[in-house]
Amino acid sequence: MVAYASIHGNIAQAAEEMAEMLRANGEEVEVSNLSRTDVSLAVRKTFCYDRMVLAAATYDGGVFPCMEEFLLHLKSKNFQKRTVGLIENGSWAPLAGKIVRGILEPMKDVHVLEQVVAIKSAVHEDTKKAMKAMAEALK
Repeated sequence: MVAYASIHGNIAQAAEEMAEMLRANGEEVEVSNLSRTDVSLAVRKTFCYDRMVLAAATYDGGVFPCMEEFLLHLKSKNFQKRTVGLIENGSWAPLAGKIVRGILEPMKDVHVLEQVVAIKSAVHEDTKKAMKAMAEALK
């Protein structure tokens, strides 16, 4: 599953590209736009997968609020035993990955991949390389 919270569309683009990379590896992937999906539906779908990519924009020194709400719901539902990859976006100070990791790490047996894909505004070739590496790590 790929769940994302995008402000201007760049995280949405990255999430869709990530989903395509995972599908190219033979993975079944569902994409959830947390800005438009009811949080309870997104949480329910999350429990159908053992691996997930979370993509979020940095927002006012934090994480975009709909991603934070999603994560807090996962925490309240005892989310556990999953592997998670992180994609963050921020033009000058990307912090979303650090914040999301901080929310996920106390959860039981949730393994967050060490490498965070950092986007500076838009997806570029170096970003795509990092996303491909993440797709391979999630196999």
